[in-house]
Amino acid sequence: MIHFMLDGYGGSENRLDDLRTVNAVLNDIVTQLGTEAVMPPFLLPYYYAKDGEDDGISAFVILRGGHITLHTFPRRGCVFADLLYDGYADEDKFIELLRTYFKFEQKKSLCTERRYADTTIDADRIWNGDDEGDFGPHMIARVENVDTSFEQIFDMLDELPQQINMLPISRPYVLKSRKASPEYISGVVLIAQSHIAFHYSISERTLYCDAFSCSFYKSEQFVRYLEQKFASFEHMTLIRGSKHEKKINSRQARIKDFSRWAVNSSSPKGD
Repeated sequence: MIHFMLDGYGGSENRLDDLRTVNAVLNDIVTQLGTEAVMPPFLLPYYYAKDGEDDGISAFVILRGGHITLHTFPRRGCVFADLLYDGYADEDKFIELLRTYFKFEQKKSLCTERRYADTTIDADRIWNGDDEGDFGPHMIARVENVDTSFEQIFDMLDELPQQINMLPISRPYVLKSRKASPEYISGVVLIAQSHIAFHYSISERTLYCDAFSCSFYKSEQFVRYLEQKFASFEHMTLIRGSKHEKKINSRQARIKDFSRWAVNSSSPKGD
């Protein structure tokens, strides 16, 4: 159960804000990496953020036992991408496809195995509870020896955003990996420019949980929610990105660029 996470900075604003581009890269990731999708891409433009810099597109594809998610921030030149999959996938190809489509200049990437507690992750990528940053953490958890259902996964995804003070922008999308003898039950709910995802392995009786936010939230609230639902679980909270580190395409710079015409038109020649 490999989980690739990519944070790309300095990308093309036009491409990051183009639904056709986002749809195309999702389809290409599925086909060129040989992953097994159980749905077509789902795309949701979000242009209602309190800070206009945080407008963009959220999109996902549910895979057999995993997902691909994309969250774009065109005005910041940023894209956050995840590939979680129960099977082989080429990380380099994943990064190459995203770079080809979105033209980002810098990247941070992380790969972890979700079936056990990964002790190889660098300490500086693990969230330590510091709330000075204005980019939110990505909390991952694994619950073993648990029985759950399609309905319970839907209900958890439906109530969880409010429980952890996050804004849902869709209803939960829950699917079985196939109609007959499914291996997985998977669900995703989009929150404001990020997502929560659950994947339940029926044979292993294991639930894989993700809560990623592109704005700060108290990850311990997610932990408390899981504690109320399950007897025990393993979890880790990761650092994905930081706006104060890579604030490309600032609002001030864009306003300055847009208003250059005014210099030539605000006063008559000779004044």
